[in-house]
Amino acid sequence: MKLQVVELDLKWPDEVSLEDLRSWIFMRLSEFGDPLRWAITSIESTHSPDSLKKLRVEAIVMNLEPLDLG
Repeated sequence: MKLQVVELDLKWPDEVSLEDLRSWIFMRLSEFGDPLRWAITSIESTHSPDSLKKLRVEAIVMNLEPLDLG
């Protein structure tokens, strides 16, 4: 088993509602392993026409690795 620190800068799409944000973030973190703990550490609104929000997510994920018995 291996623990890894993951820091992501994500663009929060308009089609992801506030109610669905947690599962959307969890899905993105799952690409790196099994999320144990995570937090949104900052939110930044852009002043662009599409008014995107940028999220900073920091997490600890667990990866299972085969045991080296050699």
